[in-house]
Amino acid sequence: MQSPTCTNVRIRSTHDVHRIFYAVYLGILPMITRRLDVKEREALRSGSCYAWEDRGPHAITGLGIERFTEGRHWSPSRIRDEFLFYYEKWEPPKNRTSNPQTNAASDSDEHPPRDWDPLVKQTYSVWLLSDSGRRKWHLTAYFTQATVDRLGTVDDIPGVRDLVVPDGLFRSSRINKAKRNGNAPNSDPMPPIGNGSSAQTPANSSAPPSSSSSNQERTYSHFPPRPEAERERREPHATGRRPVPHRPFLLALHSSPVGLYTLATHR
Repeated sequence: MQSPTCTNVRIRSTHDVHRIFYAVYLGILPMITRRLDVKEREALRSGSCYAWEDRGPHAITGLGIERFTEGRHWSPSRIRDEFLFYYEKWEPPKNRTSNPQTNAASDSDEHPPRDWDPLVKQTYSVWLLSDSGRRKWHLTAYFTQATVDRLGTVDDIPGVRDLVVPDGLFRSSRINKAKRNGNAPNSDPMPPIGNGSSAQTPANSSAPPSSSSSNQERTYSHFPPRPEAERERREPHATGRRPVPHRPFLLALHSSPVGLYTLATHR
């Protein structure tokens, strides 16, 4: 059974990923060499990180994976600097029968349970520039909103936190795409997660900054806007809801039952 490259870890920046990749390169951490089987998919948890090598259609060797899958359904990707984020989508059970009574009893399965904590998938890709040629490596990490602040970091992994990544060993694949398209990657820093302090690279870390990534000191928001929320913001009529006019007193009254009654009488 394959184990994840890392467990109980959240990814804060590209510098974290480069240290994980370098640990894999040195044989300190394992690389995923095939698709996950049923038991390995069931073992996937918040904090699981998987490093794997891309096997292109014209690869000479059989090493690597053409596509990493875990059997879940995801929203379209959301780009944040050099990371891609995906939200897990609820998929109703596929055990519905032709019995109307049975189907009526299982109508609640069409919606996720109240305690469902969907995963967020975070991905990052680099080109590994080695003596054997250029190879593409990926990191696929998972977390949930309820658990992300309780996850550890790369700084908690012995033998990895102190690694100094050689300059130029890894190069982000998204930077190459941006150059081909004539667009520079977004360089606006993202707000930290949690209370702010836990998401920053510790100042007393013994690992010096690596020059293999220009964004090594930048941390990223783990929760970019959901696609439907962004669409509703730009197109309020698309969801069938009327845009609420600007009313200054709404902020003061929104949590009060009396305020809600006052709001209703003003419409």
